[in-house]
Amino acid sequence: MAGISRILIVIAIVMILVSCDGGTKYTINVKYPDNSLDGQYSYLYRFERGVRDVEVVDSALINGGIAVMEGECAATELCAIINQRERVFLILEPGVIDVEIEKGLASGSKLNDKWTNYQNELSNLGMKYNDIYQGKMQEAGENVQALHDSLLGEYVRESLAISHLVLADNKENSLGRAIFWLEIAQADLMDYNKYNAELNEAGRYISEYGPIQAITARYEAMASTREGMMFKDFTIEGGNLDGSDAKLSDYAGRGKYLLVDFWASWCGPCRRAMPLIQEAYKAFDKDKFEVLSIAVWDEHDETLKAIEAEGMTWKHIIDAGSIPTEMYGVNGIPHLMLIGPDGVILHRGIAPANIMKVIGERL
Repeated sequence: MAGISRILIVIAIVMILVSCDGGTKYTINVKYPDNSLDGQYSYLYRFERGVRDVEVVDSALINGGIAVMEGECAATELCAIINQRERVFLILEPGVIDVEIEKGLASGSKLNDKWTNYQNELSNLGMKYNDIYQGKMQEAGENVQALHDSLLGEYVRESLAISHLVLADNKENSLGRAIFWLEIAQADLMDYNKYNAELNEAGRYISEYGPIQAITARYEAMASTREGMMFKDFTIEGGNLDGSDAKLSDYAGRGKYLLVDFWASWCGPCRRAMPLIQEAYKAFDKDKFEVLSIAVWDEHDETLKAIEAEGMTWKHIIDAGSIPTEMYGVNGIPHLMLIGPDGVILHRGIAPANIMKVIGERL
């Protein structure tokens, strides 16, 4: 009996070791549509605070249109394969994961199969509403924008319902984090109170995730700089065109209406908005109205080139990085904001096409 017991113990130990070893290894097969990137590296990133704040987890040389990454992971984690402009989100977990860059999908392992099924469901929903929109565009006539907005609202509500169903079963893993971060927290129908309710319902595991903490901070920043609140000041070292330090208070709350434009040289919609800003700058009395463009997330030289190319002859703060966008909860640019003569924020998120109307009503 003693001999049998020892054998059973040895077998148990071996099984545990095999289980631990095999239970942490991952293989990621990244498949590109052709061989054009051969000789370059494919990178696997994790997210610290958002899509711009990443850390390399693994990499592999692309050969024959394929890159193979192998390693170990102690727990599941939301990551992405990033190569040039391609980004495919995946759940890093033990097992074999197949990533198809052209389709933007990851599959093969448990959570990645769920992630792909979820994405396909949202994609099918989006195609359904697009078909409805295309079918009703002609008869909508001048009301085509209202039709678009109505269908978008319906899509968001239905997609959120799908997201909540999947989230309910995945609140303690990285799939739940992915759904909350990339879908639920980004919903256009969300406000500060609704977001807080969603976050509390999601639970601690999700709320402690770095990118979600960053979104929470953005919602809090938006709430503290909403319409009707006083502007918040900030300082950018070397932010004036002459190299001196710049403050928002150098322009805001000084007796004039101030149109603030958060922009970047690489941002196409920002550049397309410049003629509309130029129109307002020329149209309204300079004793009552001023324009301030704040360059964020941009390179110094590229900013200066764009200012000259676009004929932006008004006031500027450059090299602002993410300081003002974090303070004001700006997630996308261009972001246009109107501050009153007394420093109170009057409008946020002004559509470029509505600049003349919004300012004209005030002046």
